[in-house]
Amino acid sequence: MLEIEEYIRKIIEFLGDDPDRPGLKETPRRFLSALLELTHGLRESPPEVKFFPMEGSKYVGRISVNDIEFISLCEHHLLPVMGTVTVVYEPFNSEVPGLSKVARYVKWLAARPMLQERFTGKLANELKELLHARYVYVKVCALHMCAMVRGVKDEDLYMVTEAWSGGIGDDELKELRGSTHCKVPKIVLVKEY
Repeated sequence: MLEIEEYIRKIIEFLGDDPDRPGLKETPRRFLSALLELTHGLRESPPEVKFFPMEGSKYVGRISVNDIEFISLCEHHLLPVMGTVTVVYEPFNSEVPGLSKVARYVKWLAARPMLQERFTGKLANELKELLHARYVYVKVCALHMCAMVRGVKDEDLYMVTEAWSGGIGDDELKELRGSTHCKVPKIVLVKEY
């Protein structure tokens, strides 16, 4: 860890600042700690999913888990990506997973450098298997700090991606695409004083 912190000190020097000044003295350790926290999904096992029986009946219909918040890193710039995920699925049998498990899995999969498009597809495919679902539909809305603070510098720009996996008919897919919404986090950058 100390070796990596030394590299971070060198980056601070390269940028033209003094890594020994009071405000930056602990920054290498803090920066490394933040990166480890934001990428814990690379080093931790996926969360286990516990299923609960629907005693005496089979659930027929869809289950929608809405506005699951996540924070990730853009793999191109290692800047934060913040967004929400909506997961819609139809179970195959008379068991359903705990509600928090879907959210925990989303947060675990997001905790790594990623492309939103790949994340969305991977989430749909993995959740279909994990949830024992007939199908899974995923919609992701996210703000990318790389587009907000550099390059195009557009604080209102966000990306919406969707993916599905499993036996879903064209009419059902069309209806899902039109009726499934996700919330975009709002960040206001101060442009003038």
